[in-house]
Amino acid sequence: VLFLGQLTLFLTLERWREGAEKVCQTPFNILLLGVDEPNLDDQGELERPRTDTMLFLAFRPQQGKLALFSIPRDSLIDIPGHGMERINMAHVYGGYDLTKELVEKIMEMPVDRYLMVNYQSFEGIVDLVGGVEITVDKRMLYQDQSAGLLIDLQPGTQILTGDQALGYVRYRRDALGDITRTRRQQQFMTALAGKIKEPATLLRVLRQWRTALRISKEYLRTDLQLPELLGLFLSFKGLDLGASLETYTLPGEFSGPYWRLHPREIEQLTAAYR
Repeated sequence: VLFLGQLTLFLTLERWREGAEKVCQTPFNILLLGVDEPNLDDQGELERPRTDTMLFLAFRPQQGKLALFSIPRDSLIDIPGHGMERINMAHVYGGYDLTKELVEKIMEMPVDRYLMVNYQSFEGIVDLVGGVEITVDKRMLYQDQSAGLLIDLQPGTQILTGDQALGYVRYRRDALGDITRTRRQQQFMTALAGKIKEPATLLRVLRQWRTALRISKEYLRTDLQLPELLGLFLSFKGLDLGASLETYTLPGEFSGPYWRLHPREIEQLTAAYR
């Protein structure tokens, strides 16, 4: 029995190692989705939440390249059966499958895996790693009592808690609205990735493994397997994010309340990663 147990453990670890090595050598695209609170439909039932944040992470390990493409939530797209609509409504109408289909159409690249978080998991992850240092670019004060939202941040460099970080990435009271907000989200994701790379952060997360498990079970959805997560962690750990990570917002122009994408410019922007 002891031998069989040791053999099973060995085979499991070997499978993890092989999976991790594959990720470290293979082009990999991950769709990162942040969803808001679900609304009531016309029948008074909860509908699927909208995607408040959409990020396409393209990882090219052999070239040492990593790109984060923001897809503005108000991007106008033809949703099958619903006509021209904001892309953030795709998840309401068809869940992740429809969202993935439309993102792949826009990016002309496959989505290999996805990671979906809601507001609670986002806050939990930030608090789990001990907060994230960000330079807040201006005074941010906004309140929406009906949504239970209060954003109150002073300008300057500071360590944001989970609640503060959520306000930072949701704030959109700017001249360019969501377009400016996508830049803040890119800055935050870069800072968060840098924090996760720190050895002290890994130790902190391991000490709070019960909290990490609760967050992943209650609020986080992904089809990433453990060997893939291990491979991604090891790959990111070896990268200089300041030099390797490129961030972009999909080009387009305002058309009323919508963001009308420019397919030709998107094709040029993503060419190096296809």
